[in-house]
Amino acid sequence: MYSREVEDINYDDVLADEASDDEAQNDADGGNDADEDVEDAVIITQATNYSVIIGKTVRLECKVEPADGVVVQWTRNNSKFFIGTMKTTEQDLETISGQKRFFIAANSTDLLIKDIQFEDSGFYKCEILQANPPSIQHHIAILESAKIIRFYASDNGVVREGQDLLLTCEVSGSPPPQILWSWGGIDGNQNQRLSEKDGEFTANSVLLRDVKHESSGKYYCYVFNNVAHAQAELTVNVLRKPRVHVHRTVINSDINVEAVLQCSIHDELASHIRWYKDGRLISDSSSQYIISTEAQHSNLTVVPTSDQDFGTFTCEAENQNGKHNRSIDLVQSPVVESFSNDGPRLTWTIHSHQPLEEIELQLRDLNGEGEWRTLSVPLPDRRHHEYEMIYSLEDAEIDAGKYEATLKVKNNKSWSEHTNPTVVDIEAQAQYIRPASVYLPGSGHSIRPSLILFPLIYLLVRL
Repeated sequence: MYSREVEDINYDDVLADEASDDEAQNDADGGNDADEDVEDAVIITQATNYSVIIGKTVRLECKVEPADGVVVQWTRNNSKFFIGTMKTTEQDLETISGQKRFFIAANSTDLLIKDIQFEDSGFYKCEILQANPPSIQHHIAILESAKIIRFYASDNGVVREGQDLLLTCEVSGSPPPQILWSWGGIDGNQNQRLSEKDGEFTANSVLLRDVKHESSGKYYCYVFNNVAHAQAELTVNVLRKPRVHVHRTVINSDINVEAVLQCSIHDELASHIRWYKDGRLISDSSSQYIISTEAQHSNLTVVPTSDQDFGTFTCEAENQNGKHNRSIDLVQSPVVESFSNDGPRLTWTIHSHQPLEEIELQLRDLNGEGEWRTLSVPLPDRRHHEYEMIYSLEDAEIDAGKYEATLKVKNNKSWSEHTNPTVVDIEAQAQYIRPASVYLPGSGHSIRPSLILFPLIYLLVRL
């Protein structure tokens, strides 16, 4: 038995040599002209597809009957690499690869492959060398656990709000692993799977367009195949420009009445906070205004001395990611807040340092049909700069139905803006029959209906 790389061999010459040896032996024995019948060997193993994890050992079976004197040939991807017979010990096929990984199993014609590698995949054919050579072909598919080679984000995971974010997960494995993407939130506990509505997916990446600050947090790459699974995570920080919040967008004041305008900066620490009056920057050294800024809060104190001191004041914040601002109108007209209702009962608050002159409530059917109906609401008795108002539509004799209601207020300077509408539902009231007196001529007095009910019904019937 031998092992070597396959060379072209003339098997007819081999058989001829064997025949000459047999004839010489027959002559020595006195001659025997009768040819003995030789039984052809057959392969009793079925063709098989092998799925082998990389690094493992696989045994490709090739059982033959009868086994005595059988010579087999193994071919890999149509390339011959072994011819031989059975041997009692493993036969090393080192010559075919330079590595001691291929063997013919002892006492068999089976092929052993140890520490299997990717390049070992393919078709392996076992063939018996005889006049009518039977053969069998196996296939090896190499399996490798799903692995994550590298998981990374564009710009190292630090992007500005409004930019695109590209996540890439480089993987390996056989069969090729599938990839799932997930967002875990800031604390990593949400685990929301990313879908087509969240981004654009390719083979091993996902593109998230126009990311928001809320997209910050942990992202996960999950990979799996039928061998194993793996996961990796990274943290993304979406930076955004500051967000300015003002406590009130319209403030009522008066000549020589101090007004404090307030703004706060949310989410990001601002590098600069500035105030503007009608678009012009207010200097920190201005004697007309007092600016007080502490951390993320800033107040502007204004004491108007003339009508020109009223107008639009803007709080602006800026950091390395951009600017944001909100405006506050300082006015002498009334300011109406918190206009709402509970059934027919309406409530609101009026701010006005100036005397009030009129309060108008307007109603219209909720379907938008018909004209607005104007109701005059009584003015409060006492003068303040803040009024908590309550008014019930039950006192206005409004028909049952659903209405949208809005309100405006006038002081001695001007009208306020209309409030946003609120929906009022007026339910029909039950009608009660009130007792009435019936006057009888000549009697000089009236009697209750219960005393004349039956006689009166009788008279009506008679008539």
